[in-house]
Amino acid sequence: MDQLKSIFWFRQDLRLSDNLGLIESCKIGGVLPIYILDDLAPKPFKMGSVSKIYLHYSLQSLNKSLEEKLNLYIGNSKQIITQLVQKYNIKNVFWNRCYEPWRIIEDKIIEEKLRDLKINCITFNGSYLWEPKEIKKEDGSYYKVFGAYKRKVYSCLPRRPLTFLTSNLLIKDYSNFTELKDFKLISCQSWEKK
Repeated sequence: MDQLKSIFWFRQDLRLSDNLGLIESCKIGGVLPIYILDDLAPKPFKMGSVSKIYLHYSLQSLNKSLEEKLNLYIGNSKQIITQLVQKYNIKNVFWNRCYEPWRIIEDKIIEEKLRDLKINCITFNGSYLWEPKEIKKEDGSYYKVFGAYKRKVYSCLPRRPLTFLTSNLLIKDYSNFTELKDFKLISCQSWEKK
């Protein structure tokens, strides 16, 4: 674990291609790729059974793409990330931003904690071509008329999609014994056999 420099925290971005946060984290050195099952969404937005099935197979596919190096954890994201940072003397934590109100609040709390620990916290837009705050008028103010906003968006070219090139910088945490089945996302045995 001596070469371990960073954590990349997978969230809603369960992919390798065009994953800016993952690609940038690998530029520094060894990366611990993690996924934390921490369903802190308010009651009306909790994961339903179909979302759980989708998550199960997405994580299974991602782990395969990462050559079985995806590290799974269950619990409070802030606590788990803090423990991993301290345990492995991590200096950088990367993730792609989520935009649900409760996730924005959680992100701010985690960023504050990491900054208190003198850890670099690097976040990216992994969901949009442009974040709404990026499209502004020439004077720096925001558009109030959709037609003008749309014309501005059409005049901006998005960046080219990025390709994930190597998994040899990814590190498995062998002291963690959590497996995908421990998430209990699929309750029916027949689903697990497929």
